[in-house]
Amino acid sequence: MHWRKQWVMRGCMFLIICVLSGCALDRQYTPEQIFRRAVAGMAGRERITFIGQTRIRTDGLPTTKQFEYRGKLKNHDELIMHWGSAEALRKQGDYVALKEDKFEPGVTHERFLRQNGKWIALTSGDTSIVQNGMLNRFNPIQELEELNTLNKSIRMEKGAARGTWVVRIEPEPASAKRWLKERLMEEMNTLNPQIRILKTQHTETNQELQQKLSQVWKQSCEDMNNQLEHSDVRTVYHLTIDRQTGLPLKLSSECRISRQVANEELHQEALITRVAFEDYK
Repeated sequence: MHWRKQWVMRGCMFLIICVLSGCALDRQYTPEQIFRRAVAGMAGRERITFIGQTRIRTDGLPTTKQFEYRGKLKNHDELIMHWGSAEALRKQGDYVALKEDKFEPGVTHERFLRQNGKWIALTSGDTSIVQNGMLNRFNPIQELEELNTLNKSIRMEKGAARGTWVVRIEPEPASAKRWLKERLMEEMNTLNPQIRILKTQHTETNQELQQKLSQVWKQSCEDMNNQLEHSDVRTVYHLTIDRQTGLPLKLSSECRISRQVANEELHQEALITRVAFEDYK
């Protein structure tokens, strides 16, 4: 009986030490330090895979559009991403096709190269030019790197699963709007040179059509800027971090855009994303 009491006491002491050590880590680092260490740790990895989902919700109604995407980072600076419907990606298979560079119909793929801290979309021979650069906004590695530079508030969330931290990150509204505008303009700017490429390919037969395309592009940029100027943008991220490794496990976000429409009603759209990271090397 005596040895049983000793084992029970030792077990209790071990649990107390574990709890206290976890609390000590929480006190040792601020939420911002934990977040920055997680981003830095990810940036130092040679290989990462991730799978994500994104959906759009309008005026609180059920989701109208939903897509999935997958990515594989290799050699530290090379990233390939797949994007499509859940059904198309299921047909393609989990990570087998991603690793073997096999692509199913209905699945967009794109390659990126990190150069001087920026992710550059690469045009491949079998990628439609209108797709080039359009997946950049859904690159979660880039998203965390850019989020790290914004003015924001960071705090710890309660109720995290054992062995994890959950950090809540909310960019200041002005920073969130500016960041969203920059990313949307990057996407629009990928279309402009592609329109010029089309012009050179169809100079004789489609000159009038290409002029109309350029006018549509210019008007779309103006409309987008005008809508954003009169919109309120709020974005909140939740990053789940492994306490042992300090690396990100999950990233979720909701970017909500609110604006007054013609009849003075409030129109709201929300872009919701969920990403899971694994296979760190």
